[in-house]
Amino acid sequence: MEFLDVMNARRSTREFSKEEIKTEEIVKLIESARLAPTAANRQNWFFLILKEDKKDKVANIMQKHLDKERKIQNSEVQPTKKYTPTSSLMGSIRVIKEAPILILALRRNDKNWFEADYLSMGAAIENICLTATSLGLASLWLRDVIYVRNKIVKEFSLEKMDLVSAIAIGVSSEFPYERKKKSLEEIMKWG
Repeated sequence: MEFLDVMNARRSTREFSKEEIKTEEIVKLIESARLAPTAANRQNWFFLILKEDKKDKVANIMQKHLDKERKIQNSEVQPTKKYTPTSSLMGSIRVIKEAPILILALRRNDKNWFEADYLSMGAAIENICLTATSLGLASLWLRDVIYVRNKIVKEFSLEKMDLVSAIAIGVSSEFPYERKKKSLEEIMKWG
């Protein structure tokens, strides 16, 4: 598949079949992340591959957080934040349980490189999503893990790391529609 075809074909998939993902495909995904550009060539990333009950632990941690948020929303107590993640969390929990693979994308803690490492992590995660498409796999980049990042890090004994995001990987059981993208004129101006 040509690179631009891969970019055009990539979709955020929210429904996965139970089809297993081959080990060599997972290795290719992480290899593509390893090759992403990184600030000062720090390569400050780490990827934890979770299957079955291990990925369900992440979903269960998120479910407890969702239940707590719902309880706050249904009480007289005001939420601590204006935005509450309940609707987004419900979908993410379902996807995590359904997808055969969940990749946790982490960065090694280093406060001096916070912004640069996050930019590098974004490049690595996008490489994973594009590579998944090129392999005929589907992906969903999940940010909702950030609401419980400290609990997830503790659960998997990764205390010296910061959970940045997660990626659900599998074979799509849906046909996600193409979302309208802004035109070049809307996002670009010659100086």
